[in-house]
Amino acid sequence: MIANPVMAASLMGSKAVRLDLLSSVTYDGSATAISISTPLTSLAFGSTGSLVGNGLAAGGLLYEDPTMVQTQFANAETLLSVAMGSGGQAESQAAVGDVDLLPGTAYEVTADFVMSTVYSTLSGSSGYSDINNLQVAGMPVTVTGAPNQVVDVLGLATLVINEQTPTSNGMVVNALDLSTVDGVQVLVSSVSASVSSLSLGLSPGSSAVQVGHSSFIQPMHAIITCPDFVTGGGWITVTDGSGNDKGTFGFVAGCKNGGTNPRGNLEYHDHDNPAFFNVKATSVDFYSDCGAGSSPNCRTFSGDAEVNHVSGYRYECTVQDNGEPGKGSDLFVIQVFQNGVQVYSSLDAGSNGVLGGGNIKLHTSG
Repeated sequence: MIANPVMAASLMGSKAVRLDLLSSVTYDGSATAISISTPLTSLAFGSTGSLVGNGLAAGGLLYEDPTMVQTQFANAETLLSVAMGSGGQAESQAAVGDVDLLPGTAYEVTADFVMSTVYSTLSGSSGYSDINNLQVAGMPVTVTGAPNQVVDVLGLATLVINEQTPTSNGMVVNALDLSTVDGVQVLVSSVSASVSSLSLGLSPGSSAVQVGHSSFIQPMHAIITCPDFVTGGGWITVTDGSGNDKGTFGFVAGCKNGGTNPRGNLEYHDHDNPAFFNVKATSVDFYSDCGAGSSPNCRTFSGDAEVNHVSGYRYECTVQDNGEPGKGSDLFVIQVFQNGVQVYSSLDAGSNGVLGGGNIKLHTSG
């Protein structure tokens, strides 16, 4: 079996490169923010598609830009949809804010924030969901955190919370699975991940190089890479307005899949301040660590943005991964600038940066 599928070399001067070698494992996974199935139609919002279906079985990153969902079956803001595989692990995350399922019906389900995460390696899989202020038919529901918590909704629907289904090589996690007696199913924050082993031998005529105790197929080409990327979804407490005290966010930022320039997306909603309800990145053009003296798990990224669908703004985010899960530990701070002048800061909005829910994950190369 081929081990250590990634090796570094110094080619083309001082540039760091990764040799694109055959992997000893196959990765798969996907993330969908909202999916709706009825007897007549099926809809999906914030869906990455699968790693395998996008030609990334050997490893890579997929993400989908945030969007608003407005249908008769579900209203929500998608914040994060990301699926990835590298270093022997597949991982997928999906996050959604302002969830309203089957609005106006007797079995309406609402939540301020819903997120799911799943991890898979050759040795096993795990997952969890983070759900804030869940209500069913107007009544609050205590989320236990246990897998497959079932709530009967007036005999008309069934809600499964933190639904976890093992697969042959991984796991599927649906943060919410609402099914009605008349055949409507709505999934919120649905993610999957799997890793399977791939036995590779040298075919006649192929060559191999020996590095330590590991054999490698000779690479066909080299891909220049930059070091890492960070993903996150969650909410922070803000107290700068009407009393609806959450700032929800989702983002992907950094470099992956052989890229040398940062890319990604960001969506931030200050629910307490209508003037900055919707901050949406239109670019990620800067990505870095946070400098000397900062945590090695801190990253900053910035780019152009629209505020409430109006262009002409810049944003800067500082995020920090302090462990799993991120609730009460990870940090998220956002600043917004117009003509070089700061016009918004989540710190000035009363946040201390600590996540009230959700998670931030730094993905290093390897």
